[in-house]
Formats: sequence, structure tokens, C-alpha cells
Amino acid sequence: MKLNNLTDLAEFLKKFNNSNPRRKLGFDMQWAYDNRDLSQHDCGSACCIGGWVQYHNKDTRRMTVEGAVLSISPEGTSEIEVHNLCYPNDLDGDGWDATPQQAARAVEILRDTGECDWDRALSEVPA
Repeated sequence: MKLNNLTDLAEFLKKFNNSNPRRKLGFDMQWAYDNRDLSQHDCGSACCIGGWVQYHNKDTRRMTVEGAVLSISPEGTSEIEVHNLCYPNDLDGDGWDATPQQAARAVEILRDTGECDWDRALSEVPA
């Protein structure tokens, strides 16, 4: 499977089963990913949005996380919005958490509006 665009990425994340503890590569938007040492990925894991884009596209594996996502985004997508998608702000200091399905919604919102809106994604998709 190759993730060619944001629609492919959203559909992949919607179907992602993060409940199997034996998976070496899960989905985790937090920086403190527990199984980083189990991955061959440059960043140490394919656990976040950008990591999964890199994992599925050998052409983007040496790109930054934002660069990989930007490469499958519609023309005119802002680097700032892609950065906000990949690195959501943690305003309360408790760490960041989102399910794969919430991340899929955030990807769809970026695709459809050109803006990253994690608050909307988290409110529209229950954890």
C-alpha cells in the first residue's frame, strides 16, 4: 500500500487497529512512544501521522515528517498547517493523545479546508 494523498492517509487511519499490544508499530501522537527501539524508522517509529506516511512511501522516507505529509497534500497546502497536523500543541502540559480515528478526521479537515483543526477533530470523533 502506498499513501498517495490525504484521502488515502485518512482511510488508512480510520481502519487502524491500535489495540493489539503485540504490534511493533502502533499509532501514537505522543513524543514518548514506548516502542521506539523496535522500529527501523529514521525518527525511531512510524507511530505518528507523518511516520505512517513515510513508512508507506519509500520516496518520502528520508524527508522530514512535515515534508512527507506535505508531499501527499493538495497543492497550496500550507507548511504551517501540516506542521500543526503533525505536531499538535500541548497547551496543558499533560502530553498529547489522539486515536487513529481522530487523527483521520484531522487529516480530512486539513484536506477539505486547508486548515488544521485538532479541536474540531477531537470533538467530532470520540476517543
